[in-house]
Amino acid sequence: MSRMEGSYPSTGRRAKTIGSGRHGRPKGMIVGRLNNGVKRVEPTQENDLQRLMSRFEVLIDRVEQLKRRNALLMAQEKSWREERAHLIEKNEIAKRKVESMIVRLKALEQDS
Repeated sequence: MSRMEGSYPSTGRRAKTIGSGRHGRPKGMIVGRLNNGVKRVEPTQENDLQRLMSRFEVLIDRVEQLKRRNALLMAQEKSWREERAHLIEKNEIAKRKVESMIVRLKALEQDS
């Protein structure tokens, strides 16, 4: 199944296919009607559609790639934020210990 035959992930709606493969014509062909009602394929429109579908596929792939990269960056950011919070906490503990040592040293100095 190609992307055009599936559903759109964000909306859940079904994509409309152009050409169904029935009646002996390949999927994706543009069909026009002559004055007498006979169907004919428009080659220029078919080429345009193929180029558009190809570009659409490339853009979908790029969006998926960017979504994966964004998820990775978000996970890294979360990890860095957690590490930062941990380091800030360790820094505060060390700061309190140093301040406590300074107070004790001052008290020892005054007792001497």
